[in-house]
Amino acid sequence: MLSGLKRILRAYLEHNEPWRVISLYSEMVGVDSKPNKFTYPTVFKACSITEADKEGVQVHAHVVKNGLCGDVHVKSSGIQMYACFGCVNKARQILDDGSKSDVICWNALIDGYLKCGDIEAAKELFKSMKDKNTGSYNAMISGFARFGRFEEARKLFNEMNDKDEITWSAIIDGYTKDGYYKEALEVFNEMQRDKIKPRKFVLSCVLAACASLGALDQGIWIHDHVKRNSICVDAVLGTALVDMYAKCGRLDMAWKVFEDMKMKEVFTWNAMIGGLAMHGRADDAIELFFKMQREKMRPDRITFACVLSACAHAGMIDRGLQALTYMQQMYGIDPEVEHYGCIVDLLGRAGYLAEAEEVISSMPMEPNAAVWEALLGACRKHGEVEFGERLGKILLEMEPQNRRCDDVAKMRKLMKERGIKTNPGSSMIDVNGVIHEFRTGDGSHPQVKEIYLMLKKIIEKLKMEGYSPNSSQVLFDIDEEEKETAPKYHSEKLAIAFGFINTNPGATIRVIKNLRVCEDCHSATKLIFKVFKRDIIVRDRVRYHHFRNGKCSCNDFW
Repeated sequence: MLSGLKRILRAYLEHNEPWRVISLYSEMVGVDSKPNKFTYPTVFKACSITEADKEGVQVHAHVVKNGLCGDVHVKSSGIQMYACFGCVNKARQILDDGSKSDVICWNALIDGYLKCGDIEAAKELFKSMKDKNTGSYNAMISGFARFGRFEEARKLFNEMNDKDEITWSAIIDGYTKDGYYKEALEVFNEMQRDKIKPRKFVLSCVLAACASLGALDQGIWIHDHVKRNSICVDAVLGTALVDMYAKCGRLDMAWKVFEDMKMKEVFTWNAMIGGLAMHGRADDAIELFFKMQREKMRPDRITFACVLSACAHAGMIDRGLQALTYMQQMYGIDPEVEHYGCIVDLLGRAGYLAEAEEVISSMPMEPNAAVWEALLGACRKHGEVEFGERLGKILLEMEPQNRRCDDVAKMRKLMKERGIKTNPGSSMIDVNGVIHEFRTGDGSHPQVKEIYLMLKKIIEKLKMEGYSPNSSQVLFDIDEEEKETAPKYHSEKLAIAFGFINTNPGATIRVIKNLRVCEDCHSATKLIFKVFKRDIIVRDRVRYHHFRNGKCSCNDFW
């Protein structure tokens, strides 16, 4: 009888019906059928999933009454339940109740402390453990990574002799989520050298790192690995591939993966629509949005943010405003700050600065820095210096520690006087699977002499075609001679020169830049195809720029 009930309880849990587990357990108690040590772990887990704290306390009371506190399986599941409720003190009492506790019990409490954000308590408990297993280390590594304490995570990681797939996943996922993309790829490469086969979760994490770094070669290797090992491309892995290819400049491959996917979720459609928007393919993005609806896939707030972004990059004012209305009236989605930011960007780019400011004033929530930045960028584009100065002051008050007022000279000077540091421009290029990063005026690269010699040659040839460095946007407090020189050595130009040296003639050069491309670099790069017949693709923080035949895919609207 009890074994049959045990199977039923487990079946309910496996079929995602935890409330039925609790209900059936209540019936068992009501008919005076005593559960045994095999019953309680399932019931504790059901209480955890449903957050049924009152029922969980009652079940624990039954455990005590039935004298099953000493069973390690019951004990560990009880610790997990209380930790899930945030009652770590109660969970600690169970661990310290005097009965035998195995390593699973200790690991459960460590995990509980970490889930409640008490990393120091978890650390102390881990130190006091006599018998640690791989799960103990995995829990701490995951916790350290989750809280951005990567030195401690890596120290434990290096101490381990028996690393399993979860160990590698924990540190790769932590690095990726916190923006340490290079480190994530380094650990992944170590994982390959140790001949650990990565599962879907790890592959998705690494693809996200590839997308952020523009590491196309590594991304292609992962895609080939998926094919070689006949790994099923589900919605999560497929979306990661779509996003990687789109952000690495291979929209054709992103589209192929998208079309071949049998399982698509709303986030899959969002990735493809967002990729098209980023590459300036606004009409295609909007068409895909309509196709998504025809296939009965309900768009969400991120879908509309992607559509609005596409409209902003293409100057489609009417389409953008229609999308905002459609979002509210058809789907009942209230616009959030990101949607208003897209509308401000859309109007501002088109020169409707007053209307854009009116949108900000009418927002039902406080505008964030990104919204004001969109309008400030429009001021720069349309030469509205006084308007820009006023916006710059607002931004300076909002985020003085992070501001990048690179649009208004007075703001730059004011920030310098206050000792506020701005984000330096940097560009990355992937050559033969290795990421090389450059900063403006950088002299640290091993090939620095060759890079500057090549850049000098490129600039000289561009000048013969009429190129002249544009110093109007160089807003540092430096003299005129330095102003003329500075744009020549912007980070993307250094990356392009490096690409000339280290790739075959005629090969496409792909650069990832952390800031918006300046007008000087934009005009110079357009000339490079004319002079050197090299396609160049630059991804800045706003969008993609495909330079070919003396033109840019953005049509000088970015």
